[in-house]
Amino acid sequence: MMNKKAIKKEYYFFIFLFIQALLWTQLKSIKPDMSVLPDLPTEMSIKAASFGDEQFYFRTLAFQLQNAGDTFGRTTPLKDYDYNKLYKWFLLLDSLDSKSNFVPSMAAYYYSNTQNTPDIRYIVDYLDQHSDKDPAAKWWWYSQAIYNAKHKLDDKKRALEIAYKLAAAPNPEMPIWARQMPAFILEDLGEKEQALIIARDIIENVDDISDGELNFMHYFIKERLEKMQSEEPVR
Repeated sequence: MMNKKAIKKEYYFFIFLFIQALLWTQLKSIKPDMSVLPDLPTEMSIKAASFGDEQFYFRTLAFQLQNAGDTFGRTTPLKDYDYNKLYKWFLLLDSLDSKSNFVPSMAAYYYSNTQNTPDIRYIVDYLDQHSDKDPAAKWWWYSQAIYNAKHKLDDKKRALEIAYKLAAAPNPEMPIWARQMPAFILEDLGEKEQALIIARDIIENVDDISDGELNFMHYFIKERLEKMQSEEPVR
């Protein structure tokens, strides 16, 4: 005959077994979210979830976005991401913290490597908009937008638009090559005279040019002038 202690153990065992079975019947239809990118939270849900600490919530969402598509033991190629949705995620994170360089770094150095080249336009647009918030501090991301527009999208006109913004960034410590960027792109577009005007303007109006930079710019102007003269038709 079973003692009371053994009966009590069996009693609890069947209770927990019943609860487990009940939970299984209720939860068996719930599947993990296997979408590559999570849906964007609403403004109300952001305020509710952040509990007044938007910086902590920014870091949480940024980490979530960094690992998007690589959860539950899977890896997702970048070409399978919805870049329009990704672009909106970038803007959302900027609304929480526009000073952080984490999101533009993720965009420029990771997501820009997608195999689907047209999607890079979203990266260019985001980096351009991110830099617009503070051109003096964010000028580097202009340069990354230019690189992606010129070398990956092969859109030199878009690259030139951003290059003018980069050259005009009010940062006295910005290197000369950044101010000269429009000249490089204009030359690629065949606008050699305009490229020379920009280079000459920098020499005449920028005071703190190092000897190395000054020598390079003189070389740039001399070489282009000689090339233009050699290309002139003989009369």
